[in-house]
Amino acid sequence: MAIAATALVLTSCAKHDFFDDDNITGKVGPEAYWEVGSAVVAAGNNMDFTAQYYSSASEIDHSEVWYDIEEILDKNVTCPWTVSFTYTLSSNITEQKRVSQLIKKYDHKPELWSDSLHAFLLKGTFPISGTLAPFEWKQPAVFDSTKMEQYFGPTYMADFKEAVHQKMKFADYRKMYIGMGKLDDFTQYTDSTEDRNQGEGVYVYHFPKNASGEEIIPYAIDSIWQTIGFAELVENSAGGYYEVEYKRSYKLNAIMRVYDVRGVYGRTVSKEISIN
Repeated sequence: MAIAATALVLTSCAKHDFFDDDNITGKVGPEAYWEVGSAVVAAGNNMDFTAQYYSSASEIDHSEVWYDIEEILDKNVTCPWTVSFTYTLSSNITEQKRVSQLIKKYDHKPELWSDSLHAFLLKGTFPISGTLAPFEWKQPAVFDSTKMEQYFGPTYMADFKEAVHQKMKFADYRKMYIGMGKLDDFTQYTDSTEDRNQGEGVYVYHFPKNASGEEIIPYAIDSIWQTIGFAELVENSAGGYYEVEYKRSYKLNAIMRVYDVRGVYGRTVSKEISIN
């Protein structure tokens, strides 16, 4: 019985080779390798490449370059008017804008064979669209609310102002209002408390407090806040520009496919190329 059981197991293994099942996935295509001229290319230019390929299974028919396109958005906005905190909103988003597509086809020629390489050697170029040029709106001297909504979204300015407001303290209001010319004198809204933790005779300035010891922002101060627009919050008056940065750029992931006469193809590794 033991011998019979062993024979059954061996027979089962012979009929169901899991290694073979997992690894033989289809017809063998051409082998291919390539290098591109650079990791960076200007929009509207051509990218150089050098490729090597061969096939041990069938004759080569042609090769193709394919690539997808990714869009990178960098956004950075800062309020320069605060002293108790630094408020900057930054984001970096990469999104696929176009799936991989055929860009250019190359006919195969027997004379491309290289005896030294034992492979076919193809040198060529493929085009980069001029529409992929980077765009930047950085520290503009003139603020444009239409562009702000277009690049950052319709609620961004209101959301930014509210986020700054939530963090504002006495020192921030004082610097902002005096610096923006909203108030000439902040004295009437100022109270002080001696802070012995910092030393005798050291006073901390703040808004007047209620009976519970909580600072109360005066109505007049809050009313002025309502009149301040987003553009004023991000204006760097000393530098003569607005603390807004938006940059849109692109990169592509390119591969080469080498097809044989059966329509089976092998592919190279992907090359990431930034566009400037």
